[in-house]
Amino acid sequence: MLRPMPTTTRCTGGYLKGRSHLRPAALLGLALFLAGCRAPLALVSALPPSASTITVYTSASQPFYSAYDGLRGVQLRVNVPNEFLPGQRPALTGGAVLRVTYEPHLDPRYPDRDFYAWPESEEWLGELVDGRTVGQTFLSLYPGLNGITLRVSTYGADFSPGIGRLREGEPAIVREAPIAGREVTVLPGGTEVQVGSAREGWAEVILPDGRRGYVDQGQFASLPPPARQNTGEVVLRLYRLSDGALLRESRLPASALHDQSHVTFSFEPLPDSYRQEYRFTLTAVGARPGSAVTFRFSPSDVYPEGHRLEGDAEADGDLIFRPTYAERVLVETPLDQAQWSGLTGVLEARFDPTGPTRDCYLRVTIEAGERPVVVHWSWVRPPGGLPLSSADDPGAPAGGLVLNALYADEVPLFSVLGGLARGYARLFWRDPWLSAGYALVLLSTLAWGARRLREDWTHGG
Repeated sequence: MLRPMPTTTRCTGGYLKGRSHLRPAALLGLALFLAGCRAPLALVSALPPSASTITVYTSASQPFYSAYDGLRGVQLRVNVPNEFLPGQRPALTGGAVLRVTYEPHLDPRYPDRDFYAWPESEEWLGELVDGRTVGQTFLSLYPGLNGITLRVSTYGADFSPGIGRLREGEPAIVREAPIAGREVTVLPGGTEVQVGSAREGWAEVILPDGRRGYVDQGQFASLPPPARQNTGEVVLRLYRLSDGALLRESRLPASALHDQSHVTFSFEPLPDSYRQEYRFTLTAVGARPGSAVTFRFSPSDVYPEGHRLEGDAEADGDLIFRPTYAERVLVETPLDQAQWSGLTGVLEARFDPTGPTRDCYLRVTIEAGERPVVVHWSWVRPPGGLPLSSADDPGAPAGGLVLNALYADEVPLFSVLGGLARGYARLFWRDPWLSAGYALVLLSTLAWGARRLREDWTHGG
C-alpha cells in the first residue's frame, strides 16, 4: 500500500518557517552594515541655489560656523572665463587665492556680544579699589588666546560736561555712535560745541538743533577738565582653572583708560588654548576710593560656561567680557590649482586636513589675482547665519557666498539617514497636504513592494 506523499502546503510552510527566522537576521545584518558604513562630512548637504553673482576685484569673504574637525576642502560656485585677452595667461581664476582663518570676534557665545549695545539690564561693579579682587572663569573656544576685553568706566575721568572747541582747519564728522556710526553732520574746524559724556574715547556732542552724536576726542583742541583723576595700575592675571597655575599677567595705568569704553588686557598668545578652561582676576594696585575705575557686569547668568568671582568666591552674574586671539591662517592655497567641474560650475580646493575647526567660527576669503573673480551668492547663508562681505562693495547683498566646506572626519551612515529624515519631516510640516499625499503614495508603494516580495518568497518555496 502506497503511503501518501507529504502535502505541498506542509512543505511550503516548513520552508517559510525556516525563512522567517532569516528575516530578523537579515534586517539586523542590514542595520549593522549601515551602522558600519561611514559618509564624509560636509558643511551642508548640497550647495544652496544661486541668487546672482558678485565680482571680486580685490577680496570677498564669508564667515560660517564649523561643527566638525579636520577641514580638508572648500567648494565655491564661480564663473570661470573661457576667453583670454592677448598676452593673458590662461588660468582658472587668474592667480586668485583662497584663505581660511579663525573668526572668534564673531562668535556670539561670550557676554560681550554687541560692541555698540549698552543694555540697561547690565550694571557697574562699583570701584575696584586696592585690596578688592574680581574675576571670571571661562572656556576658551580657539587656540592663540592673547587677551581679555572688558567694559570699563572711569566716572568722568575724560572730561566734564561743558563746552569744547574743535581743532582749527580740521572738519569733524559727527556720528550717531562712536567709531563706525552713521554720519549725522560735519562741523567746521574751530567750532565750539556743547559736550556731554564720553564713550570709547569719543565725546558726545549736543548740536544747536538738539540732535546728538559723537566726535573723536582727538579732534578737539580743548575739552572741559575731568571730574576726577584715577590712580594706580589695573592688573589682569590669567590662571589655568585645572591647577590654578598663573599663566599670564597684563597691567594698564588707570589714568589711560577711557570712560564707558572697551579695554583689552593683552599678553603673549597661548598656542594650546583651544577648549581650555581659565580664570582671570582684576585688581587695582594703588587705587583709592574716589580714584578707581569700575567694570561692567550682568547680575543675571548670561554665560553658562563660567561664573563671576568676588575674591575667591562665586558671585551672581557674569562680567561682560570677550577673549581675544592671535590671528591665524589655517589655509592659504591658489585657486588655480583647484579642481573645476564644468557640469556643476563648482571649484573645489583641496588641502591637507587642518584644525582644530570643530565648534569654531571660520572665514573663507577670496583674493583676486590679475583679473576679477565672479562668485555666486545665495539668499541662503551658510551655518552661522552671517552675511558675506566685499572689500569692493560695502553695500554687497545680505546673503551668503555659495560655498561648502569638506572635512576629514566621517559620520555613520545611520546619522546621515537620520538627518535626511529630520529634514524631510521639517519640509513636510510646512505643507501638511503635500505631506499627506506624499505619505500615501510612499505607503502604497511600500505595501505593493512588500506584497510582491511575500508572493515571490511563497512561490519560491
